[in-house]
Amino acid sequence: MHNAHVWHLLGVDVPNLLPESVFGSRFPRPAGRLIWSSLLFVVGLVVAYAWMKRPKKSDEKVTWAQATLGAFFVWVMLTLGFGVIPSEWIVFGNAYLKFDSSTYLVRVDQFAGGLPPFDITRDKFVDLVATLINVVSLGLVVYFFAAWQKRKVAEPAGEETGDETPKGSPLARLRARRAGGTSAYGRPVTTSE
Repeated sequence: MHNAHVWHLLGVDVPNLLPESVFGSRFPRPAGRLIWSSLLFVVGLVVAYAWMKRPKKSDEKVTWAQATLGAFFVWVMLTLGFGVIPSEWIVFGNAYLKFDSSTYLVRVDQFAGGLPPFDITRDKFVDLVATLINVVSLGLVVYFFAAWQKRKVAEPAGEETGDETPKGSPLARLRARRAGGTSAYGRPVTTSE
C-alpha cells in the first residue's frame, strides 16, 4: 500500500517536452535529461561569457549577496559540467544506445600491421566520451576563472564637480565630506565647532 506521507524524489514524473522522434530518430525522448542539461549548461556559459565581458567597477566592493549568487551560479555550472552531463551520457549510452561490453567497437583478432590482437568494447567508447566531457569542462573552468581574474576595470566616474570621492573607511569619508562642507547628497553641511 502506498503511504501518502512519503514522497520519493526519484519517483516524481517530470514531463518530457521533447518530441517522440526527430528525422526518424527515436532518441530525443530517452536523451531528454542529457539534452536539457546540455542546453542549460550552454546557456549558462553564454551568460557567464557575457557577464565576464562587462568591465568590473573599481570603486564598488562585492556585496555578500552578489558573492553568494555568484558562488551558487558557479556551483550549478560545475555540477552540470562534471556531474549531470557525463552521468546522463553514460546512462543514455549504456541503456538506450546499448553500448555494453558484449559488443565491440574495434576488434583485431590477428596481428594486423604489427599490432597485437586487442578488443575495444562499445562501453569503453561511452566512458571515453564521458572523460572527454570532463576534460572539456575542466578546460572551461580554467579559462573562465582566468578570464574572470583578468577582466577589465571600468574607469571610476567622477562627480559633476570633478572632485574625487575620498577613499578609506566610511568614517573617514564622512569626515572628508564634512571638512569640504557638503553632505553625501551634495547639500551644504553646517557644524557647530
